[in-house]
Amino acid sequence: MEVYCHHCGKKRMDDAIYCSQCGRRLAADEEALVAADAPMIAGVSEIAASSETEAVNSPSFRSNGKRSKGGSLWSWLIPISLALVMAASVFTYYKYQLSINDKVIRLQNEAKTEALAGKYAEALALLKEAANDRPKFTALRKDALIIAHAAEQERAAEAASKQLEENNLSEAELALIKLKDELKGHTEPIYARVREKLTALNDKLGIMKLTDELADLVTVDELAAKLSIASHLDSEDAVSIREQLVEKIVNISLVEAEALLKKKNYTEALAVTVKALTFAKEDDRLVSLENRINNAQAQYEKSEQQRLEQAMQKEAAEDLKNQTAAVDVIHIKTTLDENGDVYIEAELKNVATRPIYSVKIQYTVLDKGGKEVAKGKAAVLPDYVEPGENMSFKEAVKDVHMEDTTVIVDHITWYLD
Repeated sequence: MEVYCHHCGKKRMDDAIYCSQCGRRLAADEEALVAADAPMIAGVSEIAASSETEAVNSPSFRSNGKRSKGGSLWSWLIPISLALVMAASVFTYYKYQLSINDKVIRLQNEAKTEALAGKYAEALALLKEAANDRPKFTALRKDALIIAHAAEQERAAEAASKQLEENNLSEAELALIKLKDELKGHTEPIYARVREKLTALNDKLGIMKLTDELADLVTVDELAAKLSIASHLDSEDAVSIREQLVEKIVNISLVEAEALLKKKNYTEALAVTVKALTFAKEDDRLVSLENRINNAQAQYEKSEQQRLEQAMQKEAAEDLKNQTAAVDVIHIKTTLDENGDVYIEAELKNVATRPIYSVKIQYTVLDKGGKEVAKGKAAVLPDYVEPGENMSFKEAVKDVHMEDTTVIVDHITWYLD
């Protein structure tokens, strides 16, 4: 297929970018338009050239040395005139074709402008008008198909938007998924409007779903998961829903931390507060609660340390008492019989904090002047004595023969259980 410059009509090479005759740039669309009509233009040129050749070679115009001077003049004028007329016709026809090309390109550019503005019907009308002048120009048909597809997707976006307005979230979500699939692989600028609408509708759908779910979210983890979703949404409504999610996280955390604080579970209370602060770093309520927990924990640890020290001291004192003073003598009674024997009856008590057993007593019998008259040992019953329980022993000292004797417990031994 031969290609011609639409500015001067000069035939050009297939791979030329600029015309060798006039030097003007050869546009791709213009090349296609001219190529579509090139056979017709070439045909006219060939007709003109053929007519000129035949006129020159005709016997009536061939010089044979016998023509008159008047015949010789006409033999030159007729073919020249014919050639000029044919050349003028070809040039006029070519200029006409170029004007059509310019019109088609202008209509195509106008259609592009209208389509990018979302005026798809107007754009398709312009392309149809251009196709009437150049029905073989395939670029027009391709543009029309793309514009029609873009218009169809925009209608789908409008339908999804209506579903959202009617709160039909499931239907709207399915429609948006289908629209996203339809736009895959289409990178043409005309789809930018639909893509923007798709993004906005997906954000709106996400916000509406979060709003519906908000009342049922009762844990910080649930709210944090939804907050992560909301953080990827970009609109004023998204800002509002994020603020609601953060506020609910703060309120739930405050309640949980206060309850743990009352139970003196400072570690968990602090963990709940710190986690909430990752979502609301400057919340005064959380900061104040964190300080109270830290202060309460420090005071508790100090009190516990003091209590432990006191407990250790008490335990040491009790242990000392258990080791050295586990038995108290409640009373000792002595009786002298007719044979001069003294009978001793004693009651004792376990004052230790642990059971004791195998209690043994060493005692001394004194006369009324305090002089020793006898010594002895005795086993206490019962053998095993719980803390706070009493025990006793009875013993007889032979041949004392004295009234008003006194018994002194010298030493007591026992074992701690």
